[in-house]
Order: sequence, then structure tokens, then C-alpha cells
Amino acid sequence: MPESDTTTLKTQYAARVAADLSQNTAEQERIQAEIEALQAQLASLEQDHELLVGMRSALGGETAEPKTVPAARRTVKKPGSATAKTTRTPSAKKTAPRKAAANKTPATGPAQKGPTLTDLVHQHLSGQTEPRTAAEIARALADAHPERNINDNLVRTTTERLVARSKVVRAKQGATVFYTTAQSAEDTAALKPAEAAA
Repeated sequence: MPESDTTTLKTQYAARVAADLSQNTAEQERIQAEIEALQAQLASLEQDHELLVGMRSALGGETAEPKTVPAARRTVKKPGSATAKTTRTPSAKKTAPRKAAANKTPATGPAQKGPTLTDLVHQHLSGQTEPRTAAEIARALADAHPERNINDNLVRTTTERLVARSKVVRAKQGATVFYTTAQSAEDTAALKPAEAAA
């Protein structure tokens, strides 16, 4: 085979490998973003669960069963999904990353990523002097934390959870919903009588 043909063939293979590698990396990033979003949703559900259990307890309901059943379900699902899938897979290369991801995600994932989305939303609103929409909050947090998968729906859900905990106040103007911290709302309410008196 002429040297020029060999060079052309190598170039074609190199281009194909580079394209496959780029596609593989993009797919990994997409899946990682989905994992982070699911982690945030799971953390939100767990927090909601704790809040609901506390409310049920305050109303005189049972407390033991709601706490233990979801925890048991989680422990059954996680080992089943992680170990069952990995032991059935013959390739050691495929099982190692899955085990590493399974070990990293629940235990060290949120700790390494820093504050939760709930904390970020509350901190952001605490630093604002004017009410903000969920889209504005999401845009600001996405700019401040480009490594995290932050979208409008996730921020809206998280902010509504803060409203349920009385940490954030919701105000609707027409079709638009604005959010502010409960402390900011109290400060604004306290200023209005003073302004009226002046």
C-alpha cells in the first residue's frame, strides 16, 4: 500500500476516533447532569418527607412507619440496582465505573458539590432587595454555578418548598409569580407604616 494511502487511512481513523471520543464525553456529561438533577430531586423529596412527618407528628399522627418504610425502600432499591446490575455484567470495565458512581453519589456527591440547591436559592433571595421570579433566580444561580445543572423547573420546585416552610414568601402579579425571603417581606411590611406616618 502506498504511503499516501496509509497516511489517509490513519487520518480517517484518527478523525473517527476523535469524533467517537467527543460523543462519548458529551454523553457522559449529559448523564452526569441528569444524575445531579435526580440527586437534587431526591434530596428535595427527602426534605419534604421529613417536613410532612413532622407535621403529621404535630397533628398527633403516627411517626414511626412513614420514616422507616421509605428508608427501607431506598436501601432495597440501591443495593438491588447497583449490585444486581453490576454482577450480571460480564465486563469488569463496565462494573467498576458503576460501582464507583454508586459509592460516590449518595455518600460524597452532595458534600463535594457544596451547598444544596435549597440553600443556594435561599442565600440568593436573602441578598436581593427586590422580589425575583423563578426564572431570574435560576439564571443567576446558573451563572454563578455553571458546573451545576440548574433549570427553571428545579428552582421553581425548590422555591415553592421554601414557601411551604415559611422561609420564602410568594407574591403574584398578574400571571407572574415573584419570590422574596420571609425576612425581606417582614422588613418591607414594617417600612410601609413608617412611610405612611412620615
